[in-house]
Amino acid sequence: MARSRTPLADPDHHLWRNGRLWWVAFTVHLPGWQKDRVRVSLGTADLEEARRRRDELLRAYPQTAGCELSLRLGGRRVRALPMGAFGGPSAGCAA
Repeated sequence: MARSRTPLADPDHHLWRNGRLWWVAFTVHLPGWQKDRVRVSLGTADLEEARRRRDELLRAYPQTAGCELSLRLGGRRVRALPMGAFGGPSAGCAA
């Protein structure tokens, strides 16, 4: 059986369409036991491009925002992405 490039059971997880554009929503954990829900327009109507932009955003977000992602991958909550998730190194960060 061939493995999918993305570890997500649903390739559109964290995505939703608002009007003609795709958006992404995810939760981040901040220092001091705080958390925040992030919603960002991906600025595209193309689903494949939205998936690529989502994956890029999830890879880069923890380092640029100084936080830790909280994602549901394959039905389980994952606080830091495993090594190699979304085609890159771990997206978790020290919080």
